[in-house]
Formats: sequence, structure tokens, C-alpha cells
Amino acid sequence: MDELQEERLVNLDTRIMYLEDSVQQMSMQLMQKDRFIEVLQEKISILEEKFKDLDERKANRASADAADERPPHY
Repeated sequence: MDELQEERLVNLDTRIMYLEDSVQQMSMQLMQKDRFIEVLQEKISILEEKFKDLDERKANRASADAADERPPHY
């Protein structure tokens, strides 16, 4: 093998190593983002439940207040 071919092989090996490292880093970042999205989805579900409970309480309180309120002719 001549010197030019060897240099090209070394260059290609270096590029491959760099690309493999880049792929591994991106894979790790993707896993982190996936987990972050899962956490956010869980938090959204919790918030949705809390808003639903608040709406139900508000509706119950409004109907209870309406039942306790005296008619306007009194």
C-alpha cells in the first residue's frame, strides 16, 4: 500500500470514529429528550385532573350557592 492510500484510510477511519461518536451522543440526547417528554406528559395529565376537579368544585359550589340564595322578592 502506498503512502497516499494509507493516509486516505487513516482519514476515513478518523471520520468513521467521529461519526460513531456523534451518533452515540445524539442517541443519548434523544433518550434524554424522550424521558423529558414523558415527564412533561405526566405533569400535563396531573394538571388536567386538577383543572377538572376545580371545575367540578366550582360547579358544585355554584349550584349550592344558588340553592341557598333567597329569591329576589324577599
